Amino acid sequence: MADDFHHTWSEFVRGLRRGGLRNRHPILFRVLQMVAALAICWLFLYAVSPRTMFIGLETEKPLTVPLRYTPPVPLVNYPPTQVGDKSPVQWLRDNSYNQPVGKLSAENLIADKPKPKAALIALVRNSEQDGMVHSILQVEARFNSRKMHRYDWVLFNDEPFSDEFKAAITNATSSTVHFEQIKASHWDIPEWIDESRFNVGREFQGGIGVGKAWLKSYHQMCRWNSGLFALEDRLLSYDWYWRVEPDVQYTCDINYDVFKFMSDNNMAYGFNMAILDDARSFPSLWERTQTFKKNNANLVHPHADMRWLLHETDEPDRMVRAGVGYHATAGTQYNNCQFYSNFEIGSLEFFRGKQHRAYFDYLDHAGGFFYERYGDAPIHTLSVSMFLPKSRVWFFRDIGYAHGLCENCPPHVAKLPMGPEADLWRTKTADVTASMHKDEQQLALVSKDFERQDIIPGLACGCTMTSFDMGFSKLVPFESKQTKPIDTCIRLWLRGKYLLKKAGWSREAEIEAGGDGYGGYLISGLEANPVVL
Repeated sequence: MADDFHHTWSEFVRGLRRGGLRNRHPILFRVLQMVAALAICWLFLYAVSPRTMFIGLETEKPLTVPLRYTPPVPLVNYPPTQVGDKSPVQWLRDNSYNQPVGKLSAENLIADKPKPKAALIALVRNSEQDGMVHSILQVEARFNSRKMHRYDWVLFNDEPFSDEFKAAITNATSSTVHFEQIKASHWDIPEWIDESRFNVGREFQGGIGVGKAWLKSYHQMCRWNSGLFALEDRLLSYDWYWRVEPDVQYTCDINYDVFKFMSDNNMAYGFNMAILDDARSFPSLWERTQTFKKNNANLVHPHADMRWLLHETDEPDRMVRAGVGYHATAGTQYNNCQFYSNFEIGSLEFFRGKQHRAYFDYLDHAGGFFYERYGDAPIHTLSVSMFLPKSRVWFFRDIGYAHGLCENCPPHVAKLPMGPEADLWRTKTADVTASMHKDEQQLALVSKDFERQDIIPGLACGCTMTSFDMGFSKLVPFESKQTKPIDTCIRLWLRGKYLLKKAGWSREAEIEAGGDGYGGYLISGLEANPVVL
């Protein structure tokens, strides 16, 4: 049999040499031609193309799971949550992915829980069509266009939306969009308001420079955003909301489900800036809030922490700043800090709950939304701080956001960060290398640095990194003589190490050199947090 095979093979080879394959076996000849051509093309592509095109062919296990990373987060001592013994920071480590929005598919995630009932909401007018389309495109590109997100949009207006507006918004997203007209009872001036007094008051406030205080619609907007928004019929079927303003910038990819983060970690309110507001807008707000607390002590959460909103603190040298001099002030006066509510992610259940509704109704019937210019930002801030423990409030430092004068651009470099959390990593590394030879230790540390820099990607951002202190008082006009806190609002909320100053730093020297007196911190606010391996 071997002889027969040898004879056949010899005849086949001789046929090739005589050129008879084309004539004797035309089909086989064409097949071989095609195979040879494909092999040459493959070799050419392999030679000139990036090797990443062929990763799936060179490894037995295709890389189907994207790289995990840790977004920059503040180091606040959050307790374990209902997801076992994991902290919110650990949740982010386990559920954040360094993949472009269009690349991460539903197969990459474990569908252990249904998607939260959540919506992206906006209060907008027909005249703001271009600005709203711009904002929606930003949110879609950075977060919502992923297949496993695609949360609904719910847009509100005090007037009917035009067909042109609806068409433009619908074309900007692949998600469902609801266009809602606000209830008249939620928008009109309530019957207990003296409109003559309201008109005189807004003219006066506008005359002294209180922002937009002369606009009737601005007072109505602040009132609606402060509490009535959560009672709109369309939102009753949702548990969570993300507020989006027209003409804003979202500058970083958001590589996890923010609503799932809030739900899994029992959060009720999320922000990404804490700033100072103009005290002339709400001169009676703090006094009325104190009265409400006194008369409704049972509603205040036992673990509420309002220290960050007070001029008086535990540290005697951290009181208040007035003008260019510094002095201690007795009492517990409001320092006018607030969460910047133009960006917020929150629980609708909280804003529909009895605590917030009771507080809102008390302020509403006192007339502060019309006789003064109570804003939704201080109302939400005071409510959250009174009725929630701090463990249910989250600082979204990793969400890049810009609106007018206010901006948050988080750390987004793919290098070893020099943040406070790095101390823990250094300690672990030292334990591992303690018994090694000195040269081996140095080599191991250098190798580890390169390894970590290679596997820990940074955020994908399109902005210049900012400290979280930047511009915290930009909303306070120069002519305002209000007393300012001695530390920035976000540091007063974070507290602890964030308030420590460098040795030898002088506030007076900084001011004399042209600074604002808010420098010299040991933690600059530019640090990112490394993954602790």
